[in-house]
Amino acid sequence: MSQERAGDTDPAGTDQEATSTERNSLPDGAILLESRSLVAGYIAEVDILNGCNVHLREGELVGIIGPNGAGKSTLIKTMFGIVPVRSGEVLLRGRNIVGVPTYRLVDRGVGYVPQNNNVFPSLTIEENLQMGLYLRPREYEERYQVVTDLFPVLHERRRQRGGSLSGGERQVVAMGRALMTDPQVLLLDEPSAGLSPIMQDTVFEAVQRINSAGVSILMVEQNAQRCLQLSDRAYVLDQGRDAYTGTGQQLMHDPKVIELYLGTLGRTGD
Repeated sequence: MSQERAGDTDPAGTDQEATSTERNSLPDGAILLESRSLVAGYIAEVDILNGCNVHLREGELVGIIGPNGAGKSTLIKTMFGIVPVRSGEVLLRGRNIVGVPTYRLVDRGVGYVPQNNNVFPSLTIEENLQMGLYLRPREYEERYQVVTDLFPVLHERRRQRGGSLSGGERQVVAMGRALMTDPQVLLLDEPSAGLSPIMQDTVFEAVQRINSAGVSILMVEQNAQRCLQLSDRAYVLDQGRDAYTGTGQQLMHDPKVIELYLGTLGRTGD
């Protein structure tokens, strides 16, 4: 299966505030977020990503699968500015965002939901949602209405503390809090990890609902079969590189992907 490559764009400065016009100026199907020849790692001289190329188009749900240690979680952490880039680029709407602080990426329309420790256990659901907009309190009422219209259970149980929720319920709260900032792209790190099959269904339904509401999603997922079923497109990462790419259905039925990956993917994250 041939590799997809994004078209060339002209990266601009990395430390400029994006205006509302910039956030909404992409034509349908345009590339929203991409990595180009990305090399990154946590420890000096130890690279986890080794020239990784992925892209997310406007409106897409793109899955990232691969064996343990392939660099899946590292990829989206790097794209969100958590892991330092050694070389290569991360482009948001054609602008190079390497080195841009995470809070500025949030301002530019990028949301991120980590796998673990993704809610404040001592706070209620409503207070967790408030934390999503603590720097923009004037927008809270409007965004609260939008998010709870999408997930009515968050309003119905708004007084319940995060620490009393199940793993799947916490994931929905974490995604809701990320949506409070009105992101155009949402990065999800292993949303179904450690959940029962029933709670996995709940989380995957939430992911689909978010995408249907117009948010583009790049999702790292350990449940490879479900990930490919949901994804418009997907990438298989291996040793820090994009080894295969195609539609979710293409990868599900690709003999090499089935032989090399789908039967051996681990159950835990990178």
